[in-house]
Amino acid sequence: MYLRPRSIFEKFLVSEKISRLDERGREVVEFKPTGEEIFCVVSKADSNEREKLKSLKHEVSHVLVQRYGRAQAKVGDLLICGTRNFIVEAVDNPAALGFWFLYYCTERFDL
Repeated sequence: MYLRPRSIFEKFLVSEKISRLDERGREVVEFKPTGEEIFCVVSKADSNEREKLKSLKHEVSHVLVQRYGRAQAKVGDLLICGTRNFIVEAVDNPAALGFWFLYYCTERFDL
């Protein structure tokens, strides 16, 4: 699984992606805080997950694992934990029971 000994659930703030057109007609992407927070464990994506999502044209560097609750982040949202920023590329609900949610993310350093 994705959890290992000494894995710590960290608090992530969820920011929603908003696209709009500027005065020149170009698309501008902004992130608006939703006020929601989720607790996840950060793990590196293994090579199988990277290749599977790369074929769908998504670059993935990390997998965030959320236990219980509901999936509060969706594709395109920004998850912020201290100085680390993650863009959600895909969301998975293994076994479809709602006990665990996997967020396949790309860590971004330019936001």
